[in-house]
Amino acid sequence: MLFLICGGVWAVHWFVFSVSYTFGIFHYILTAILAATTVSTFSLSAFRCAGTPPTVLWGSYPVVGKGDLENYTFCHYCVKPKSPRAHHCRSCGTCVLDMDHHCPFIGNCVGAANHRHFIAFLFSAVFSTIYISFLSAYAGLHIWPPVKYRSLGHLNGSGRDLAIRAFKEVMLALVSSAVQLSARGLILVYLFVSSVSLQIGLSVLLWQQLCYIYEGKTYLSHLSSQGSGGDHIEEKGCQNIFRFFGCPYSIFRYLPTLRNSPKRHAK
Repeated sequence: MLFLICGGVWAVHWFVFSVSYTFGIFHYILTAILAATTVSTFSLSAFRCAGTPPTVLWGSYPVVGKGDLENYTFCHYCVKPKSPRAHHCRSCGTCVLDMDHHCPFIGNCVGAANHRHFIAFLFSAVFSTIYISFLSAYAGLHIWPPVKYRSLGHLNGSGRDLAIRAFKEVMLALVSSAVQLSARGLILVYLFVSSVSLQIGLSVLLWQQLCYIYEGKTYLSHLSSQGSGGDHIEEKGCQNIFRFFGCPYSIFRYLPTLRNSPKRHAK
């Protein structure tokens, strides 16, 4: 991600200021904001504790009162009681509260303490890769050498064979012109391909995470509900998303309620 940011700044420096000085300043301000947001949210999600389960006293009576460990299970790895919302991560070697999954990309678990930072990182990374892909493609088109077709106008035939020959001719022309690209142009091509690849993967992950939040689940609880046959049904709705991001009340609370309003029938 840092290479995409730094490489993108160097590769399009000449282009943004050739358009206008104002656009160049805007580009650097937006790049600084996206880079700071992406790096900070990544650091918070990667280096912050994912979530520590509540510490409870356990042992024999009267240390443990009646009902104090209700719905608790015992973690054989940590050798202590495990709360109902906790899950043990073997990679981190500890129990994590509201664990969603262990993410190898950040090298940390995603749990109650860093789940919001992880979602914010995905949003920031997706917006950053979109900006990089559009800017690198736009700048690359301006420095791409002229594409020369050898025999595209003399292709004969019809149907599938003609389409295949035309596609091969276009690809050959693009490759021939790409050989003449400068080092800056090759970096722009690499930035476009890598940013689009990251964009697709991160967008799918972000959409999956938002769907689980909408359903009031985590990835692990989704797997457990499938394994148990889906007997436990969580309440779905946008209030789960607002609650996840720290809003105690849904925005629909302040809007006119249409769901419970009496229906009017035409006379």
